[in-house]
Amino acid sequence: MVTRYWPRLRGHWVFLAIWIGCTSDTQAEWLARTGVNAYYTDDVTLFSVTRRLSLKDDPTQPMVDRPRQGGDFVYEPNGELEWSTHNAWGETSLSLDAGAYVFTNRTAFTHSLYEFQFSQSFESGTKFSVLYNLVPDLFLGQNEFMGIIGTRSEHDEKLTNHYWSMHLDQVLTDHLTVRLLGRYGLRNYEKPFQHRDTRFFTVGPHLEWAITPDVEVLLGYHYEHGVASQWKASHFPDDVSYINHYASSELKWRVMQRLTAILIFDFEKNDFTTHDKLVDHYLAVETVYQGEIELLYALSDSTLVKLGWQHGSRTLTTEPESIKNNNVWIGLDYIF
Repeated sequence: MVTRYWPRLRGHWVFLAIWIGCTSDTQAEWLARTGVNAYYTDDVTLFSVTRRLSLKDDPTQPMVDRPRQGGDFVYEPNGELEWSTHNAWGETSLSLDAGAYVFTNRTAFTHSLYEFQFSQSFESGTKFSVLYNLVPDLFLGQNEFMGIIGTRSEHDEKLTNHYWSMHLDQVLTDHLTVRLLGRYGLRNYEKPFQHRDTRFFTVGPHLEWAITPDVEVLLGYHYEHGVASQWKASHFPDDVSYINHYASSELKWRVMQRLTAILIFDFEKNDFTTHDKLVDHYLAVETVYQGEIELLYALSDSTLVKLGWQHGSRTLTTEPESIKNNNVWIGLDYIF
């Protein structure tokens, strides 16, 4: 599935090859991690949306027009391979992360996820990172399409999601680190929904605060503008362009030597920006509140057990009631 996107990355690989050529491999290190999570979700259409609502992921997932399509068990195999070495400037690292959400009964929603990251740390406490994230063939469910003569028909709504992100981290004190984030992305829909193709731009700051050796806080805000390619089907009154405000707070607390608790609260506000009064989302505003708790227990230095629960509430001003979504999971991570 990734092969057809390879040509787009050749320039990145040339740059990385030159950069790596300047490094010293005498201190190179490899790290591999693998794991699996087992979930139950009460809404298969919102599962990916809620799981990726994070400062570290893609919080502005595509618009889901038809939620409440039932629950399912979902399995997430995942793995990460990281290589790091020292060079004249500090430390360089490369990592490749791959995974999938495998739905037990609603198999059409099964999809994979890939992320490649390059970072360079400097002795001044500055760290520069670039990453590329790909989700191919993401199925959102069936949706209605209006033909040129006004006929309506049902079709599978699918897209491929790309984004490129740059992070600049700076250590301010022994306890504070600030990050500036910039992001550009594409959501490319398959026929007949190409008019929903969206370009989006994101900027925002993050703040990491180590309050004590056992308590850490992560705070962040994103501003994002997404513009849909409405001209590709101008006869169809459907425009998903938006302005997004997203804020998140995360508390990581080591309760005991081997037990850590993570508490996360997310808030998101989508203002749909279409000027077409015939569009369903004209003047609509969507607000999202989401909370998550996860417990991590270290069985050993290399084995971690996870248990979590996530609850989200979505309200759209054009809909009569809010939509709830719950995900619960248990997982295992192993570091080689």
